[in-house]
Amino acid sequence: MTKYTAKATLGFPGIDREFQNIIDLLCAHNMAYQAQENGAFFVSPLGTAKLVPGENKLQIHVEASKPGSFNRLKHDLTILIDFITQPQAISFEWTGDKTGKTSPPDLRLIEVIGVSDLSPTMRRIRFRGKNLETYAAPDQIHCRLMFPKKDGQKALSDWPTLDDNGKISWPESGKLESRIYTIRKIDTAAGTLDIDFVIHNGQGPGAAWARTACPGKIVGMLGPAGNGPQPAKRYLLIGDETGLPGIARILEGLPANVTGDAIIEVADASEEQTIDAPAGFQLHWLYRDGQMPGTTTLLLDKLRMLDLSPYVNDLFCWLGTEYLGFRDIRTYLHEDIGIPKSRLVAFAHWRRGMSEEDVIVKGPERT
Repeated sequence: MTKYTAKATLGFPGIDREFQNIIDLLCAHNMAYQAQENGAFFVSPLGTAKLVPGENKLQIHVEASKPGSFNRLKHDLTILIDFITQPQAISFEWTGDKTGKTSPPDLRLIEVIGVSDLSPTMRRIRFRGKNLETYAAPDQIHCRLMFPKKDGQKALSDWPTLDDNGKISWPESGKLESRIYTIRKIDTAAGTLDIDFVIHNGQGPGAAWARTACPGKIVGMLGPAGNGPQPAKRYLLIGDETGLPGIARILEGLPANVTGDAIIEVADASEEQTIDAPAGFQLHWLYRDGQMPGTTTLLLDKLRMLDLSPYVNDLFCWLGTEYLGFRDIRTYLHEDIGIPKSRLVAFAHWRRGMSEEDVIVKGPERT
């Protein structure tokens, strides 16, 4: 079997402080971590990567068996490590085998086949696609959707490719807008998947596209990524509207005998959904009743009312909400309750007043 290999050595001041953050971020993007004496080894569906930190530098070695996977793996490492280093930029120059431009192996073109409104602000869109098996991973529940500039972009040449440095080459039509979403349901045998969109008046590309989506529309999908549930005896799930699809998918995929709490903040009672949760789960619906999303402390206030002390050693927590709520709730769970980071998956699904592009430029929060 052909093996493609490449390496990069990055000047990286402070790598000793950031190395664990890099490991955590790669694990959240469908890479399995194995500790090694001098670094970290990762295995993914694309190939393998070895990261070795040194004095103000980071050495990376990647290996893959297919050209598309090879360039995709380099791309993933480039953008994820670049995110960790923001606002400082780190230059990547890969050396080794070259394959030329390749299509991302995880790129799927999916077509809208149905649109239904679950509530006044939640719209479910059902898509049809081919070869969706890789997207059915229960612990990787998110994907990235790319929105075309024109209808009917069904040829791969209309979509981005990756070059030998792992950088994106956009099609002639230009850069495509994209956003990350939860895969709410997936049926690989039928070739369908559902994604729930929060419908609002913002000008983001996802909400704008979803407002007018109809059967026949095509989008591109990449992934999967984003840590889902881990095995546990008891679960705590927390989120606003943006975390609701993830909470619902996790609940409907759990064993029938588990117990826990799901705390969900929505605009009002009209936004409640019927979720097939295990019998031992209690759902707590909280209503803003006219307050703007991202401005309340409803989730944290309710969380403080729960006595979690009997479950600290058996509890897995999943959180998806606006940035300020995410930050305060994560801190409370970790520092006040004592939930270790290994049993706490937390996402800031959005940040009030900032686009996804703004968040990427700002980089991660340092804790």
